[in-house]
Parts: sequence; C-alpha cells; structure tokens
Amino acid sequence: MQGDTVDKRVLVITGGSVVRVAPQLGAFDLVVAADSGVDSAFALGLVPDVVIGDLDSVSAGGLARVRELDVAVIQSPTNKDLTDTELALAHLVTIGARHATVLSPGGGRLDHAHGLLAALANPTLSVVSIEAIIGTAHVTVMHGADTRTIPLRGSHLAALHAMNGMAHGVTTVGFRWNLSHEDLAPWVSRGVSNEMVAPSAEVSLDRGTLIVVQPLAHQPQLKET
Repeated sequence: MQGDTVDKRVLVITGGSVVRVAPQLGAFDLVVAADSGVDSAFALGLVPDVVIGDLDSVSAGGLARVRELDVAVIQSPTNKDLTDTELALAHLVTIGARHATVLSPGGGRLDHAHGLLAALANPTLSVVSIEAIIGTAHVTVMHGADTRTIPLRGSHLAALHAMNGMAHGVTTVGFRWNLSHEDLAPWVSRGVSNEMVAPSAEVSLDRGTLIVVQPLAHQPQLKET
C-alpha cells in the first residue's frame, strides 16, 4: 500500500472459485478482498490490505493467514441484505477511490452473475472509474457524462448494455456498427455482438449508465473450488 492519495487505485477481488492465474493487473494502492476473495489474493501472490464480508466462505487457512498478517477485517453479520461484493464496492466510496478493477472468477450461479453486474452499475459508484474482469470477460462501467477508450482485448467481440434505465446519447467510434448520439434501452439487445474494427474504440455517453462488455477479452482463468 502506497499510502493515502487523492487518486487511489484499488483492486477488488470477489469470492467464488479460487483464481490462480489472472491477466496483468498493474499496480494498486489498495487490495480489497471480499470474503473468499482472500483465497484468490493469496493464490495470486497478493496480500489484501482489507478483508470485507461475513467470512462464511473464506478457507480456514486463508482466514488464519489474514489473522497472522494482521490484515484489517471489516466483518459483517451473516444475516444481511447486501452481498460481500456490494460491501467491498461501497468501501471504494468510503476511502475516496477514483479507479478500481474488480476481479471475479465468473461462472457459477446466474443470480450471482446478474447481482455482480447490477452492483457494478450502482449509481453511488459513479464517482469511481470501474473496470471488471469476470472470468474471460472485461467489463467497463460508464456513468454519463463519460467517454472511454476501449482497447482491443483478446477478441473483436464487444457489446453495449444499458443499465438502470435508458442510456442517452451513446456515440461510438471504431466498431463495425457505430452509434451517433443514440439512446439504448435496457430491455432490448441492440448493442449485443458488435465488433471492434480498430486497435481501440471510443464510447461516449451523455446520461445514464452503460456497460461495455468484451466477452472473450482474457484467457480462461484457472480455478479451484
């Protein structure tokens, strides 16, 4: 941990299967593990700065190491309304983070997958620039007004999904099918299965929330339950 900054970069590791191989993640000021994300952190050679959750899924060995290393733990009741991942994401706002990468093994239950995407699109997180690696997918979260450059990652496939209602004024450059100040609705699949035709593309949003999904951006992660 590099100490307090006005531009903290945070890595959030969610629970689920243990992630033992991950894409190049870069440098972070803080590593936050959500419950059994502790086990993935240690498997990747990382020591979390803080562990958040009810600790009902972390391994006994992982929890013992957390205690041994005197890692900060923010423990919640098991009977709660928010997932451990939501609690970890809310912590980003509390500490004044400005950039965050969420690492999740993906797969597993559909309700968990949907819950994760919904959590990433939470409007209270609009002050944080968030990207997520979920299994092989790369997700860029946008809250308007925002413009992002999207590098080509792994595959040419990309999709745009409106979240939390209408996404207004969507403009894209560098895709096979581009948009120009158009609105996308969350109940239609118009933005699915687009293709990037350049080394990078640009997506702009005037109002609303939009996620850019690159479904085959990364090599499969090695997992172990």
